[in-house]
Amino acid sequence: MISNYYRHLAATCALAVFCLLAPNACSADTGKIAVVMQGLWGGQSGSSAILPTDPLILLMKKNPNIQAKEWAGLSLPGGGVRTSLLMSIAGGNAPDLYYCWSHIIRNDIKQGFLLPLNEWIGDDTNGNGQIDDSEAKWEGWKLIPHLARQIATVNGKVYGLPTAGSWQMGIIYRSDLVRQAGLDPNKAPKTWDEFFYWCQKLTNPKKGYYAFAIPSHGFTWLPWLNSAGGSVVIQIKTSTKTGKKYSFPMEATSFLAPDTGEDLGQAPTEWKADLDSPAAIRATAFYHKLRWQRFIKDPTNDEPINLTPKQAKTGEIKLANGRVVKFKAEDVVVGVARGWGGQTAGVDWGAKMQRGEMAMTEWFYNQAGEMEQSMGINPGILGAFAIPAGPGGKQVIQAQRHFAVMTEGVARRPKAEREAVWKVLSTLTSPAAVDDGIRKMVIAGKARFVKPKDLKRLGYEGYIREIPHSLMAIHTGIENGSIFTGTEPYAGFWDTMNTALNNEVLSLVLSDSGEHENYVKDLKALNFTANTGTMFDRRPEDIAKYRPLAWRIFGVVAALVLFFVAMIVRTNLKSEVKTPSTRRAGIYNTWVPWLILSPALGLIALWGYYPLLRGVVMAFQDYHIIGAKPWVGLDNFINIFLNPDFFIYIRQTLKFVALNLVFAFTAPIMLSLLLSEIPRGKVFWRSVFFLPQLTSGLVITLLWKMMYNATDTGLLNQMLHFGINILNYLPFVHLNYQAIDWLGNPATAMMATIVPGIWAGMGMASLIYLAALKGIPDELYEAADLDGAGLIGKLRFITVPQLMPLIIINFVGAFIGTFQSMGNIFLLTFGGPGKETMVLSMAIWIEAYANLRFSIATAMAWILGSALIGFAYMQIRVLRKVEFRRVEEI
Repeated sequence: MISNYYRHLAATCALAVFCLLAPNACSADTGKIAVVMQGLWGGQSGSSAILPTDPLILLMKKNPNIQAKEWAGLSLPGGGVRTSLLMSIAGGNAPDLYYCWSHIIRNDIKQGFLLPLNEWIGDDTNGNGQIDDSEAKWEGWKLIPHLARQIATVNGKVYGLPTAGSWQMGIIYRSDLVRQAGLDPNKAPKTWDEFFYWCQKLTNPKKGYYAFAIPSHGFTWLPWLNSAGGSVVIQIKTSTKTGKKYSFPMEATSFLAPDTGEDLGQAPTEWKADLDSPAAIRATAFYHKLRWQRFIKDPTNDEPINLTPKQAKTGEIKLANGRVVKFKAEDVVVGVARGWGGQTAGVDWGAKMQRGEMAMTEWFYNQAGEMEQSMGINPGILGAFAIPAGPGGKQVIQAQRHFAVMTEGVARRPKAEREAVWKVLSTLTSPAAVDDGIRKMVIAGKARFVKPKDLKRLGYEGYIREIPHSLMAIHTGIENGSIFTGTEPYAGFWDTMNTALNNEVLSLVLSDSGEHENYVKDLKALNFTANTGTMFDRRPEDIAKYRPLAWRIFGVVAALVLFFVAMIVRTNLKSEVKTPSTRRAGIYNTWVPWLILSPALGLIALWGYYPLLRGVVMAFQDYHIIGAKPWVGLDNFINIFLNPDFFIYIRQTLKFVALNLVFAFTAPIMLSLLLSEIPRGKVFWRSVFFLPQLTSGLVITLLWKMMYNATDTGLLNQMLHFGINILNYLPFVHLNYQAIDWLGNPATAMMATIVPGIWAGMGMASLIYLAALKGIPDELYEAADLDGAGLIGKLRFITVPQLMPLIIINFVGAFIGTFQSMGNIFLLTFGGPGKETMVLSMAIWIEAYANLRFSIATAMAWILGSALIGFAYMQIRVLRKVEFRRVEEI
């Protein structure tokens, strides 16, 4: 009976685990087909209300066997927003459908995450790489815009359908502040010059008012690039007749050679990043102008007068009409914009807009309803207009429309279940879903963001008169083509470049030290990186010529690594001299010790050596979580060493290690010496320095991030301000206070990531050194006193030599550990500003978990590990020679 009980319990547990790992296979009602989706139900309406007209509800009523439900995966913040989803895909426990960003879909296709939809849409029979209307067997395909088809189709395979909702980005402004500045909110600026004039009129630094809160994200820079006539990615088509190459914008769907009229639509496409184009330089130059252009207000009419840096120093300017305007240094205004808060020098733009200290920002204007609610701003005073036209371009709205995709695991379900998943997918992306989203927007009070023709079509014509003039101008401009609608890149891995643009270009220009930033050089370096592996892969022929040299270098390195490994094994397996006592304990030479150690050895093998060996294989593959993992030999290592950024990572890693060893390693030694000499209150002071050890390292780092706040509200800046005010009471001292951007300034960022670790870790380490100090015989110090030795002499000839074995052990461990450390950098700067804190371990994390280039990441990890293996050997040699002493009392 007991055995039956356990068999029943085991079967129940197995069923529960099966249902947990395969939720699509189990349902409360076995007659229903569960269709699990992530992030799709509700669209982009901003309302969670489910209406009677909800097409998915109607589908389930019509098909009672279909049970659509939301995926219950874990939700992780920040950079881990997709981590839970990716882990579920890798583990075969993914939802059937999920919401995929347009700039991610092609990378997900490359990784093998998605199932092609050709089973339902049709096949590419003419070989042009697209599903033409004549080839489509699903009528809904013909309603999808051509650009959306192009984004979701790779080599004739369709992997997604555009979702019902979309996001529109432009300039959001407060109309009341615009009116106060003497401007007409119904006549929004249409050019960069007009926009800059608006910003000058809205800026009053004496009151702490600046016109524009400018985000430094790469994707918010894209509309400015488009408005300058550029494209972040270009398509290169080569004529089969002349061999001439032609460049077309990323969004192009028609490919006619401008000189010959040849149709290049059938020619293969070569994708290339164009981040250093003249348009890109103009867009970044305008960012620089917004942040750093100096001007004064004309005392006669309050009109802005632009100044050169030289004119700003002279204190006067001669106008075109011959009039000379004199001014003081405090009258000069530096820039009309400030960067968003965070890791760059910035402002809390939300609070500033709420208080009326900031008039404009760039963001998704169809989210203005949420902004009004969160900031407590009257909805009637927020307006929006398109990104103004720059030289060579026109006004721009960035419209992001993403995709509903089917995960590859659906292919393993029976045909009837696949059909159910398709019905849900096609329903969620149907015109009916679009109309349902519009109804939800009206219910949510966002009718003003809906196209007037859609309101009229659905019977909401009365809401058209509520649309503000600025939004009506956007709707009209998009319809008549005077406003260009751009989008994020769908070719190449844009996520990494989005972060890189922020860290390596835009945040540097907008930082407190960014006036003289060479952004042209930054853009050229970034574009080279983008086209040589980060955004687009290197050409195979560029890799092939380095392979012979790579194999020779690999042979030398492998021999050195094997030598050190052999020395480590030889050192540890060297037999000890057996004494009579050890001979008598014969049991210890049999299988019993191995039996006792076997659980620990098994865990070490499973969690330590198996991943290590698996990583060896991955470093020589083009590894994907799902699908083929072709062998590529040394190509990953060649790519790494051809990337100039890798040597920057090495340099910054060495700098990070050196600073840590100078400060973080020596601080506990100095603290232990001081604590050992305290005459009274030893326990109290030791407890004070030890207390940070009881707090989570994550919490400590986040606390320091708050203290590093770049604005006047940051604790360190408040302390700095207070100290300067005290010093200014002294005669002949006149110091000016300016808030420091500790994490956004390249001069302070690296040290700012190290200080929290010093503060939090030196307490525990100092107690270890205190114990060692207690083990030094007092007779040695007494003899030194008799010989007339002073404090320095005692430290040099007694204390340091006695502590040296412990110092060496800790040094070697700290040296190796610091090379692998990146926690504080991850939380504080994520490798920025620029590449100032991009250490090798941080770059490995980004390659693996952000770029999903696990092969490159493991290859970089092996390069780091190979360099450190010699230090591991030294550590073992030192440990064998160390004599440990017992200390009775600290």
